[in-house]
Amino acid sequence: MRIFQFRVSIIGISKLYRIIEASENCTFDDFHEAIFQAFDRYDYHLYSFFITRKDTKNMRSIYDAPEITHPQNVEDIMGFGKRKKSTVTTQIGDVGLNKNDVFHYLFDFGDDWWHRIRVRNINEAKSKKKHIMLIKSVGESPPQYPDYDDDYDEEYE
Repeated sequence: MRIFQFRVSIIGISKLYRIIEASENCTFDDFHEAIFQAFDRYDYHLYSFFITRKDTKNMRSIYDAPEITHPQNVEDIMGFGKRKKSTVTTQIGDVGLNKNDVFHYLFDFGDDWWHRIRVRNINEAKSKKKHIMLIKSVGESPPQYPDYDDDYDEEYE
């Protein structure tokens, strides 16, 4: 069984990342949960992974990439016709990731927490047991909800 090592960073925040290791039989929902905990989040929201395979800042390229999303977001409500896969049924090993591939993760469709995920390494393991764990944490997690009230108060005093 393959074990993937991912470097997960929040786009726009330097010197902040997490290294997460996950077996190929983990679902993208398992991976989301590991990222959620690794960045000290507490309030659940919808999320999606965009399998771009390369690093890009072009939002059109990201949104056009294959999407693996929260089960409540799978249905094409807006009529755009884009087929999405569910994070609950799609395993990490299902998408054919290779070493150094980059893909993107969006958490909270309102606050738009964009993440860049790079496949750092892929190793073989003898165990077939599902495995996911935080390996390394660099930098302090930003608050899930920035305190906009402080900025507002200072502006109007």
